[in-house]
Amino acid sequence: MERTLGDASRSGLRQVDVTKLIDNSTRKSLPITVAVICFLAIVFDGLDSALFGTVLPVLMKDMKMGPAEAGILASIGHIGAVGGAVLFGVAADSIGRKRMLLIGITVFTVFTAACGLSQGFIDFAIYRFIAGIGLAGIVPIAVALVFEYTPGKRKAVVSSASYMGIGVGVLLSALLSIAFLSTAGWRAILIGTFFCIVLVPVAFLWLPESMSILVKKRKKDSIRKILMRVDPRFISDVNDEYVLNEPPASKVPLKRLFQGGYARNTFFLGTALHCLMMIAVTLTTWVAHLMVQRGFTLATGITFILVFSVSNFISTPLAGWMADRVGYKKVFAIYMPILFVSISLIGIVQDPFAALICMFFAGFAVLGATCLLLPYAGSLYPMSFRSSAMGVIYAIGRIGPIIGPAIAGVMLAAEMRVPLILIFMAAPSIVALVAFLLVKDGPSQVVAQQETSLVTDPLHV
Repeated sequence: MERTLGDASRSGLRQVDVTKLIDNSTRKSLPITVAVICFLAIVFDGLDSALFGTVLPVLMKDMKMGPAEAGILASIGHIGAVGGAVLFGVAADSIGRKRMLLIGITVFTVFTAACGLSQGFIDFAIYRFIAGIGLAGIVPIAVALVFEYTPGKRKAVVSSASYMGIGVGVLLSALLSIAFLSTAGWRAILIGTFFCIVLVPVAFLWLPESMSILVKKRKKDSIRKILMRVDPRFISDVNDEYVLNEPPASKVPLKRLFQGGYARNTFFLGTALHCLMMIAVTLTTWVAHLMVQRGFTLATGITFILVFSVSNFISTPLAGWMADRVGYKKVFAIYMPILFVSISLIGIVQDPFAALICMFFAGFAVLGATCLLLPYAGSLYPMSFRSSAMGVIYAIGRIGPIIGPAIAGVMLAAEMRVPLILIFMAAPSIVALVAFLLVKDGPSQVVAQQETSLVTDPLHV
């Protein structure tokens, strides 16, 4: 029989709402620690997406590949990521987000480095496929952890800021290629990514596990230690009962993502992310090659990727700040038209500097919009299966990078004009805008509130 609030008080049993403690916390050390570690993990996503694009022209020449083959090779990692996102998301809600994040980082770094040792198309594709499986577990889990441990008033800003890691990864890939591609070669650059493995022991020591997992498994000692980091004023008792503001699921309810109000939002959020990731990955994969076709040098082509990533440092914090004030959808409605126009103009303007400005605004729009999507999704799903939701949405999104680079490769093989190819790259931004505007806040929040009402009102510290 469920214990009531009065019964709990008379028996000396205190229910501690850990979600409320975290949301109302004023101490910054733990949220900053989580945000920084997860930010560094998210860097790997941008590094993977852009690094392949920066080394692609040299890789094609070295392995004697045509555009169609290169497009397939660019997509193969994202094929692995589709299954990996669902697998890691569900496993994270079942056995632990921290554990699965560490596994994802390890798999990604080991097999990305192995790509540098490949001797041909087949083994390169196999290594990149496996690396994609690991990579897919990083971003949705990292964003879910940041969203969970950030106090309520700053969730949008901090979650979107952590997503800036993608832009940093893109920037890092461009800098590495400019510095070492002509001297050390593409193999040395890929092998060098193994140094990213250093984040694993750092995260193991300082990153906390998700509260939803700890509460479900009743690991009171771990919960107490984390809550002391959240609020030093918190005084624990051996008889404390720790609860969430929603009932933790006994098993991962994957099918619930496609039922009721969740189904609509899962589909449209996935569609929007699909379009955004298709644009970002296709553009960073092929822009250096396209600019070479327009008569620019390879160094200038790589500079386009550099400019693309730099825009992230302005667009992402601005998008998070705006979302906290005017809402996610209004920000998205501003960014998508900018994205379509700027990419279309890259292939039309004749002046290289003007083309770079267009590339800046393309990165500004696509990275700023992408940084909002997963944090927004985090606000629409309960904590008990938030990683599963983000994993499924991320998996749908990852289909875009499978299709996009391959289609662009076919267009290049068919000798289509560069301006037309870039307009095709920009077109999914229109679909993304429509999909995002069709997401409904109401149904998911109502369901979450109904679930929350089933929990006995906890006593708060």
